[in-house]
Order: sequence, then structure tokens, then C-alpha cells
Amino acid sequence: MTTIILPQFPDNQITLSLFTNVQNSSQIRAGLTSSDHRLSQLAVLDATTLVSTSHVLAAVSRAVRDFKTGHHRTRTINSEIVFAMSGSNNIADALRRFGVKDESTALLVVQVCHDGGGGDGQAQDGVNVEEIVDGTKVDVTDEAIAQLTNLAVVKKNYKLPQTVSLTDTERLASLVVGAVSMRGYL
Repeated sequence: MTTIILPQFPDNQITLSLFTNVQNSSQIRAGLTSSDHRLSQLAVLDATTLVSTSHVLAAVSRAVRDFKTGHHRTRTINSEIVFAMSGSNNIADALRRFGVKDESTALLVVQVCHDGGGGDGQAQDGVNVEEIVDGTKVDVTDEAIAQLTNLAVVKKNYKLPQTVSLTDTERLASLVVGAVSMRGYL
């Protein structure tokens, strides 16, 4: 688990948890669409669609900013994070491409905790992600994410040129972070 405070949003604590060998993706997906209160506090991403921590944090930053300024397009910060991963303005398409799928075996779970002035940054119900995801927890690093990345899916999702390779991580990360950051402005 990695905990981050974005400098521009010091009242929000961002927690990232990465899991491989996930066995209960279909249950998690079903819980996200039902009224499971624990899951409603989480953004669950298919880790094979990610290229780096910068990629994830660009989407989280955009989602938090959009919520704080009233420019959000979804009902919750968590669905806004999944939507922010997309380079397009189609919410349903973003949820389908970047959210948890029944067959997902690698997940990155994002939790945005609001510090209501108590200084502890804890989520209201203190959701323990390890109790929800049946999988192997691994450190959230660019290397761990890169091992899970499905380059063909990333290229398709962001309409990247065929010349982009997974070994050129700086260019790949730059292209997807740019797509996340610029969605809706071009």
C-alpha cells in the first residue's frame, strides 16, 4: 500500500493498493454496481490498463480537482477517477475499459480519504482493502505496474502509434498522462 498527499490537495490522502492473482473480480464488480458501502469508497482499476504511478496519479489529481471545482461528470469521486483514466468523454466506455472486469486478475485500488479537520486522513469507515480483494498484495511501483501492463490494450485505449513500445517507458507514460490531462480540452 502506498499513501500519497498531492501538494495541490493537502486535505486528501490518496491510498493505492496493487493486487495480482485476484480471484474475486466478478464479486468486486458486482459489489461496485450494488449498494456495498465498503466498495463505494474505492476506485478499482484493471491494472493491465495502467503504465505507471504517474498515470494513476494524473487521473486521481484530475478527478479530485474536478470534484472540488464542481466540474465532475460522475456521481462519486471513485467513478470520476475511473472516468479520468480515459482519453475520451464517454463515461460508460471509460468504466468498461479501465474499471474492474469479471476476468481481471490484477487490480489497483484507489481510496481518497478526506481529512475532515481531525488530521488523521482516515476514510469514514476505515475500509480495509485486503479484506475485500482476494489476491496477492504487491508494492505499488512503476516496475510492478509495468510487469502487468498489456501494451496492446493501452495502445488501443489511447489510440497510440504502433511505434510506441513498453521499453520506452518515459514516452509511453508521457503520452498517456497527456491524454488523461488533456481530455475535453482538445
